[in-house]
Amino acid sequence: MRLYHGSYCKIKLIDLNFSRKYMDFGPGFYLTPNYQRAVMMANRSVDLRGEGMPEVNLFIFNRSSCPECIMIKEFKSNNWEWAEFVMKNRDKSTIPSHTHEYDIVIGPVADSRVDAEIKDYKQEFGENYLNPGNLKILASRLRYSGDIYIQYCFCTERSLNYLIRD
Repeated sequence: MRLYHGSYCKIKLIDLNFSRKYMDFGPGFYLTPNYQRAVMMANRSVDLRGEGMPEVNLFIFNRSSCPECIMIKEFKSNNWEWAEFVMKNRDKSTIPSHTHEYDIVIGPVADSRVDAEIKDYKQEFGENYLNPGNLKILASRLRYSGDIYIQYCFCTERSLNYLIRD
């Protein structure tokens, strides 16, 4: 499968030390199977940094080549479990940031207003914010209003061994 990473530069070597915390699936190297989404992210990256040139970096990932020891979590939809996972990874009040056991996480991208939505959601539901029924409400609020974009997050150094630069 072809995966794309939009950036302000050409990626020669993936360094997880540059990963940002508090992303949808935690720190890691994020890619998408959608080329147009990668172009949008490359342009956004240049705008945010104020430097560089938009670059779409192509990688190949063959999931079937991963041994059983590579822990892969895939969210097939924006369900309550996905919403809980995103909320925990995005929670900036958790220091150190939330960690999980997965090497690779695959699933939908949360809406860009995710931080504000999570804050409002926690205030609204108080101590019951982890209730699966309430998390379904959060999941509906975190969905993109347009196309659903899928993201692949390579969270560990060992997972990067199964990502081939093309």
